[in-house]
Amino acid sequence: MKAIIHDLEGEITDSLDQSDQDLVVIHANHLYASCRGCFRCWLKNVGFCFMKDSLQHIGALVGRSDPLIVISRCCYGGYSSPVKAVLDRAIGTSLPFFTWRGGQTHHISRYPRRKRMCVYFYGECTEFEQKTAKELVERNRLNLDYEKADVAFFENIEQLKEACL
Repeated sequence: MKAIIHDLEGEITDSLDQSDQDLVVIHANHLYASCRGCFRCWLKNVGFCFMKDSLQHIGALVGRSDPLIVISRCCYGGYSSPVKAVLDRAIGTSLPFFTWRGGQTHHISRYPRRKRMCVYFYGECTEFEQKTAKELVERNRLNLDYEKADVAFFENIEQLKEACL
């Protein structure tokens, strides 16, 4: 299954092919609760959030997604706050146990390793912000247990649209 998490607005969202049955599109629009950090998705609900909203199953969705595509405005070298909120709710992809991966301590994945994560940033972004964003995506790749992460930067949505959508 392929998943797209995005913060795009307007008619550009129509270009995301939602007719594909193997595609799930999540619009990061803040119409859901923020993660409370209660860890019930780790300890009690086995990968599912106790909050009954559109992101209740986001941990399982991300855990089964290959590739996972994230499209976000670049904000100081990170994701936009709506995209970050969706990814925060996906903490249930991991278990509350640790392993050594990539020379660092990380949580053990609840799901089998996936091949590819793609992150497309758009908007003005300095070289330092791009470097920071690449480091962030690499850490996310390790935490979410993907083999590879591709990162691309686009100055505006039109460039993003031409290259990816």
